[in-house]
Formats: sequence, structure tokens, C-alpha cells
Amino acid sequence: MENKRTSGPLVPIAVSPACIFRRMRIIASGSSVLEDIDFYGRTVQLMHEFQNPTRRFLQVGEEWGGSSTACTLSSPAAVDNIRANESRQLCCTLMSKILSQSKYLPLTMLPLQLELELSSDPDECFDGTGNDFELSRLRILGSVIQLDQALANSYAKLLLDGKSLPMYTDGIYSMVSSIPAGSTLFSLPISRGFTRLSAAFVTFMDAPGANKKWVNRFFNPTQGGDNNDATDNIQWYIQIGGDRWPDFDCSSHQESYYRLRQTTKAIMGTDLNSISPYQYLNNKYVIGHSFEKSSGAGSHSGINTRGGSQLTFHFRNLGAAVTAHVVLLFDQVVDISMAGVQVLD
Repeated sequence: MENKRTSGPLVPIAVSPACIFRRMRIIASGSSVLEDIDFYGRTVQLMHEFQNPTRRFLQVGEEWGGSSTACTLSSPAAVDNIRANESRQLCCTLMSKILSQSKYLPLTMLPLQLELELSSDPDECFDGTGNDFELSRLRILGSVIQLDQALANSYAKLLLDGKSLPMYTDGIYSMVSSIPAGSTLFSLPISRGFTRLSAAFVTFMDAPGANKKWVNRFFNPTQGGDNNDATDNIQWYIQIGGDRWPDFDCSSHQESYYRLRQTTKAIMGTDLNSISPYQYLNNKYVIGHSFEKSSGAGSHSGINTRGGSQLTFHFRNLGAAVTAHVVLLFDQVVDISMAGVQVLD
């Protein structure tokens, strides 16, 4: 990445260079969409917030490049700036459930096409305004395992015999919705259904302004007010068909943070994250809920939202929030056969 500004550095505010992309798609065999994540930069930032501080500290070293600035729990990733008319070679791990699942991908049977769409706003991932950069010499780094020929032939024979090769993986669905100005109550129905919905995350954004960046601002409607009953009045619950989660409205920051940690524990195996209590009350407010029946003990134990059981989010007292960003995690199966690739979600 080259800083095209004649004066002033590029000051990254996102956790990863991957946040400069607005959308990522992975297509198999030229037509089957395995993964399509919209609002990619904000989704990457959100999922990185759930990493523990040590992991984020190490990841900065291999992506943006670390600086000599001391790190803290609230700011575990001290990134080195890119000075004017200078360039730096960056490395980023793309957030993809397909590429990070536990099985090896048989590229001879599953030819992949990767599409990355840059954000139209060059200021989105950098501090201030007037930022300008250029990307060049793009490369994809990956580890390729060469199978023994006899083993490769046995996989080919499996498909030639009319059988299929199923591969379990997770999926990510990302969408945004506008919140009517001045609304006290707000309900957000999700039209898309999933056979196994495992978790949901919701973040908010207020009106644009100075130092308010879409990629990393998870607006808290209390705007950093005192944590008491008078200001802590946000309420929410999730409804699927005739059922609701939780049974009673979630009506405090403490309970929301508790349920967020429960959710990350269920889907990531740890309840550690990089969101400090101070950040959660200010600009890192995340609502999370898990739908796994056997949390961490099995797969495909989520909730079915097909067949009329629509997923709806209900909120109260969102204050100055104008946009809701929803990220849904679900289970899916990629089925490889001689007829092509089919995604079952």
C-alpha cells in the first residue's frame, strides 16, 4: 500500500487491512456462490473485537505492522502509520468461513474464484479526511498440500461413481437497515431463512460526523452516560416464530455484555474479547445472542428459521442511532459432485 498524500501519514483505525474491502465473494465452479459477505470491513472489525487482546496484538504485527507505542487492554493493537509518499507491504488474513474451516479444499474438484470489492470511501479505515492510497502487486499466499496420487484417484472415483463429497462449514450473512428518526420502538424483520441459525450480532451507527467512521464505530445509544437506571434504558429481544430470546427483555448493559460473552463462548470456544467496559459504554456496543442448543458440544444444533418462522429483532430506546448492522452466523454444507457444487444452508 502506497500513501499518495504529499503530506500527512495514513493512520489506520481498523484492526486489519482487510477492512478496506466493502464486499467479498467466493465462487466455486464459476457459478456456485459459497460465500458472499456484504459490508465486509465493518463485519471484519466486529469479529476481530471478539478476539482476546493477545491474539489481536500478534495479528497486528503480521498485518499493518506494529509500532513502538505501548499497548493497553483497551487498545491492544498499536499500529504503525504509513508516512507521506511512502509505501509498505501489508499482509491480511481474509475473514472467510470457507477458507478457515477444518477440511482441506480439493481445488481440482472445487475451483475457486475470489472477488474483493474496495470501499468507495478512502477515509473509512484511516483517521481524518483527505486520505489517498494505492494498492499494487497484489498476491494471494496460501498453503497447498499435494495428495498421494492413489489417494487423489480414490476421491475422483468417489465422484465418478455418482457419490458426493459433503463438507460442513459456517456461513456469514451481513445486512444493514435504517432506523426511523426519533423512533422509540423499532422492529427489524429478516426476510432470509436458514436451516440452522447459530448466532446473531447487532451493532448501531449514529449520524455521520467528525471522527465517526463506519468501519469501527459501534454506537451506544447512551453515548457514554452514567451507568444507572435513568440512562441505561436500552431494551431488546429476538423473536423467531412464536418463541423469543431471551424470555424477558434484555434491559441493561450488564446483561447485554453477559449474553455477548455467552455467544462468543458458544461459537468461538472462548468468552475473552478485546472490548473493555469503558468501550462497551461508548463506541463498542454489540448485542449478541446464541441459538445453539448444544453450545460448543456439537454442530447443526441451531434454530430453523425457514417455513414461516421469521426472525425479528425488537428494540426500545435506541436514541440517536440511525442504522442497524446485523451479522448472522449459520451452518451450511458444501456438497461436491460430478454435477457441480451445491450449497445447502
